[in-house]
Amino acid sequence: MKCISMVWLTRADLSNLNSGQGSGNLTELKTYDRGRKPYVSGQATRTALFDTIARTYPDRFRCTPERPCADVAACWSCDLRGFLATEEGVGGQRRWSPVKVTPGLGQIPGEIVTDLLTRTSVLEKDEQRQSKDLRIAHVQMMENIYRFGMVIDVENIGLVLEPVIEGTGSQQQVTGWKTVVDIGPAERKLRLKALLDGVFNLSGFAKQARAAASLSPDFILLALQGTYNQRGLKALELDEEGRVKLDLLQAALQEHQALGNKVFCGYTPGTVVNEGELLELFSQESITPLPVYQVFARVREEIGD
Repeated sequence: MKCISMVWLTRADLSNLNSGQGSGNLTELKTYDRGRKPYVSGQATRTALFDTIARTYPDRFRCTPERPCADVAACWSCDLRGFLATEEGVGGQRRWSPVKVTPGLGQIPGEIVTDLLTRTSVLEKDEQRQSKDLRIAHVQMMENIYRFGMVIDVENIGLVLEPVIEGTGSQQQVTGWKTVVDIGPAERKLRLKALLDGVFNLSGFAKQARAAASLSPDFILLALQGTYNQRGLKALELDEEGRVKLDLLQAALQEHQALGNKVFCGYTPGTVVNEGELLELFSQESITPLPVYQVFARVREEIGD
C-alpha cells in the first residue's frame, strides 16, 4: 500500500467554518461561485486535522509550524505537516508534507445569514464614575454539505531521502539517493492510524464556541492504493439540489477496481438526496456500504500492527 485516498461529504448546520479577512465589524464567510457557496480552505482543514490529532498525541507534537524543529524522526508535526526551516548562512531545510488536502467545497447554493454579536464591558473613566462599552459585530453563516478530499503518501511518512552528489563545479551530478531518516514500519503505521483517527474526529474550525460543527465524514469513499496518485477526488461531487453525480462516482469506482485498489464506502442515511440511486449503484459495483465508523475500523485492520 503506497497511498490512501479518500473523499467525503459532511453536512454542517448554520456556521462560519472559515472566515475571510472581513471589513470593519463584519466577519465575512469565505465563498466561491460568485458568493453562492461557502468553502473551507485547505490550510484551515490541515490545521484542524493536526490540532485534532494533537489532542490525542500531545507529546508527539514537539514544535509549532512557526518554529519547526525539523526532527522528522521524533516530531509528528514536522513529519506530517511538512516545514520550511531557515538557517542563517546556510539557507534552510524543507520537507513536503505526505498529507495532501483539498479545500472543503460547499456543494449547494445557499443563503448567507448574518448573526449579530454584542459584547459589553465596563470601562473605568475615573474613581467616581464608570461607563459601559458596547461592541457590536456581525458574523456571516451558511448551512451546507461540504466535499473534502485527502491523499496520504503512505510510503513517505517518516522517510527522508537526500541526493548523493558527485563531482565538483559544473560537473556535479546526482548519482543516487541515500536514506537519512526512516522511522520503520511500526512507527509509520502508528502515524498513519493517527491520521485516520484525525479525519474521523475532525473538528476545531472557526467560530466553534458559538456554532459547533463537526466536519468529520457523513459519507466517505476510501481507497487503499498500490500506486500513489490523486485521482478520484471528485467522486462525490453533488449537483445544486444535493444529488451525487452518479456518472462521476461510477467512473471512479470502476477505475479503482480496474487498478486493483481496495475500496470502502461509509454511509450515513439522509446525507444526500438520491440515496436510493446511490445504494443501487454500489450494489451494481459489488460494494457494500458500511457505517462510517466501521470503514475506519476495517482500514485500521488492513494496516495492521
